[in-house]
Amino acid sequence: MGVLGDRLIVDGVGYRLRSDGSAVADLIGRLESGELPGAIVATGAVTPADLIAALAHDALGDDAALGLPLVQAPPRRPRLARALSEPAWAAVFPGAASRSRRALAAGLLQLGDFWDASHEAAQQADDQGERDYSAYWHGLAHRREPDPGNAAYWFRRVGRHPVFAPLAAAARPLLDEHGDSALAGRLISGGTWNAMAMIDLCTEARPDTPRETLARRLQRLEMWLLLEATYAGLAALAPK
Repeated sequence: MGVLGDRLIVDGVGYRLRSDGSAVADLIGRLESGELPGAIVATGAVTPADLIAALAHDALGDDAALGLPLVQAPPRRPRLARALSEPAWAAVFPGAASRSRRALAAGLLQLGDFWDASHEAAQQADDQGERDYSAYWHGLAHRREPDPGNAAYWFRRVGRHPVFAPLAAAARPLLDEHGDSALAGRLISGGTWNAMAMIDLCTEARPDTPRETLARRLQRLEMWLLLEATYAGLAALAPK
């Protein structure tokens, strides 16, 4: 899926990087053991995009996976907290503005279910004037808190986000498979995504129901596409 998903391949053992064949599980293990992203990419064999793709896949799974729960949960990999934080990525993107690195950290930490740290990074990025991605991650955090009213506030600040069009296109097959045309019409309006309708779906979906399954799969798509966009925005701003 896009700039991150294309960096992964699957074989009989599991998912690997297309670039050098590193196993995703091995990269995650190195980060859990205390090795920082800057040290891993310093050799040049693994790029920042490779490492972010590995983290995204570990958190969200492949296209058949459900991704994260709709409501925040304890971190599945608590030892990743340091590696997902903004200071850890300063060595990877040393010339980028800290607000842009904080927006990336907000996404990575949310995928890791470090809810408080993700929320703080999103708020700090917003306070510093980051206007492209931090509000979206902030809205996702409150949607998963769950605090739908606060989530709606942040999604109003998001407005019409560039991720909405590709998200609507990627979500259409899942909605068609689910077979609820009224719900599909609320989530996709005028060819774009309706973030407020997604808040309603996530709030109202009962555990262990087809709607919860649908909502989680849609959330997985949303998080993956938003992380791709956040990374691409940061990489474009970082001095070469």
